[in-house]
Amino acid sequence: MKNNKTHIPYKNIKGEGSETLINIYEKNYIRLKKIFPILENKESYNFLLPEGKKYSKVQISLTKASRYTTFVHIKQSVNSKFREIKTEIEIAIYHDIKMAEVTSFNGKKIFWIKYKYPNKNMFSKNEKIQANLFLSEWLSFSKKEGLGDILVEII
Repeated sequence: MKNNKTHIPYKNIKGEGSETLINIYEKNYIRLKKIFPILENKESYNFLLPEGKKYSKVQISLTKASRYTTFVHIKQSVNSKFREIKTEIEIAIYHDIKMAEVTSFNGKKIFWIKYKYPNKNMFSKNEKIQANLFLSEWLSFSKKEGLGDILVEII
């Protein structure tokens, strides 16, 4: 019999409030499917998102697709006065279980549910939850800006 004090079940890893990581994955899947149905028909596209008085350019690319899993790469960049600011997210979309998980954030692979701190990559203890919550908020923002209604592609 396992000692419950040392065993942390996957489903009990909490995000904000009482939201579990599994719930976040499910919500991200639903949001992705609502906002980007075009992903099923096209390998990549670009669009703009408002960012203050400027717009940031977003590029979404399908990197790999199979019957049950699709891998998507999102790159958002904005030019500021001093430098270009980029955010890059790699997502695994699992169609059979209807979940979407952030697998890499700004070039760093995120494998573990919890990290010891401090660690080599300076990940926070709950880096996986934070990255997936960021994707959730980013998808909500994209929906708020009308991307689910009309998608105008820029080249």
